[in-house]
Amino acid sequence: MWKSRPSSSPMWRCVLLLAFRLWVATLIVCGAGAKASSQGVTPDVGVQNILSKMEDHYRSVSAYTADFSQWTTSVATSGAVTEAHGVFYFQKPRRMRWEYELPERQIFIALKDTAWLYVPEDRQISLFDMKELMQSPIMRTFFEGVVPLRESFHATFDAAAATEQSAVLRLTPKQEDPNVRALRVWVDTKDYKITEIEAQDALGNINRIQFQNQKEIPALPKELFAFDPDESAVVLDPSGRKLNAEEIGAIKRRLKD
Repeated sequence: MWKSRPSSSPMWRCVLLLAFRLWVATLIVCGAGAKASSQGVTPDVGVQNILSKMEDHYRSVSAYTADFSQWTTSVATSGAVTEAHGVFYFQKPRRMRWEYELPERQIFIALKDTAWLYVPEDRQISLFDMKELMQSPIMRTFFEGVVPLRESFHATFDAAAATEQSAVLRLTPKQEDPNVRALRVWVDTKDYKITEIEAQDALGNINRIQFQNQKEIPALPKELFAFDPDESAVVLDPSGRKLNAEEIGAIKRRLKD
């Protein structure tokens, strides 16, 4: 008997929130801020300059992988914090994989116009409606592999949270987005790589993610993004209906490179 895992489940919600915000970051340190002020550079000019540098950097990235650690604070559980760890993979165009290793092995993959969550312990794959996911402007910004941050966000410096090694930028969506009320992004001030992200949704839930062992590479193995369930796996459509072998085969053919 298969078990339906709705999109409102805590782990799936974490996966979605992760997907909304990877290619966003900026630069500020106390010394740089003081220097800008002494030169008569306004904070707004500094933010826009930093966003441009970040956009240039991530536009040049074809594929990317990193280990991640995640802490989720849930309003529904009176502020209880859950911890998770795994590996993130991204490749242009439109390929993304979040592979959770702890506390439970789960894999979320988005490829072209299809997204699914695989739970190995249950031998179950749950498909998700990409049109619904793409209603979020932040999700579109990320998944399309471009970074029009200045078009999508209001950005300000968070000097209080910055350190000598990390810059911090506070971003708020220009368009209302129920998934993200505000973001804070930590950036390595030497190479403009994202090291940490904190996101708050409209309900007040907070997700904080740290990235380690980051690698930018020309390409990733196609197998990481393949839709290839074995015969024993149950595949559910977005409504929770079990797909038959013919329907599964049609999806495999459509997603095959």
